Amino acid sequence: MNLQRLDPDDAAAVAAALSFHQATRAADTPWDPPHTERGLVSSLRYGWDGEPGEAWLAIEDGQVTGTLHLHFSERDNTHMAGMGVSVHPDKRREGRGRALFEEGLARVRASGRRLVTTGTLDAEVPAAFATAMGFTRASIEVQRRQDLTEVDPARVAELRAHSAEAARDYTLIRMDGPVPDDLLDEVAEMSAAINDAPTDDLDIEDEVFDAKRVRGFEAAQEAAGNKLYRVIARLGTDGPLAGHTVVGRPVDLPEWAWQWDTAVVGAHRGHRLGMLLKADMVTWLRSAEPAIRWLDTWNAESNSYMIAVNEALGYRIVTRHLGWQRAV
Repeated sequence: MNLQRLDPDDAAAVAAALSFHQATRAADTPWDPPHTERGLVSSLRYGWDGEPGEAWLAIEDGQVTGTLHLHFSERDNTHMAGMGVSVHPDKRREGRGRALFEEGLARVRASGRRLVTTGTLDAEVPAAFATAMGFTRASIEVQRRQDLTEVDPARVAELRAHSAEAARDYTLIRMDGPVPDDLLDEVAEMSAAINDAPTDDLDIEDEVFDAKRVRGFEAAQEAAGNKLYRVIARLGTDGPLAGHTVVGRPVDLPEWAWQWDTAVVGAHRGHRLGMLLKADMVTWLRSAEPAIRWLDTWNAESNSYMIAVNEALGYRIVTRHLGWQRAV
């Protein structure tokens, strides 16, 4: 098995990786949309928010039989590394997964990190593999999906109106595209409220948010072809920013969108801002992006407040994901 780093400028390797991803998606997560070339290339160059990871292809007889992904943040959580291992459905149970894991673990050790994390579906085979590789389950995350063709606009309007009454001291700002310069530092500070979301037993530190990270996120999403929609709550008309919700709509997958962070600053909780922000986002998307049908979100299973908001808005469970960690 030859391990080759995936170069975003190598069109043939990118095409082979996309073919591999399509095969694994069809076998493991057929409910999810396909990877796009633009999204993959952007991920290789910019990562999620300006910190790209490493992607390696296992090549045998000219074919991609497996992949290894590694991520080493230099911004925060420098004690840990993220790892992902995948094997082609036609090549499983022949030792390739273990070989890729051992290769990844060696690279993590060489980096000096003391912890490695990974994620799997909540299913018997991947969970058994993670356990066999020495991982301990540390978190449970649930993927939910909203079908905007089935959402009752009157129900959303009712939820929005009820929460707006509880949040009558706040105003909403709708923002598509990059954050204006005059709000950048405030948005970065507000974004750190996501650190209060449950992380279960994961040995992780708070993420560091600053203006550079916000801009890195925007640049990465633009490169991936994701148009950003953000709704922000502000105390009064000129008070501090109290919370926000962010959605990305991939231009190459017009029926899909991703509901990303929703966070409310601690001092402003108790005013139903979470519901107000998300209900307003649904209202906005139905008008601005009528082609969108599917809106996916992910929450820790222990995040009862946000789950209640999502379910009231019509989100339904797609699947569960397990987070794992092990000492290096």
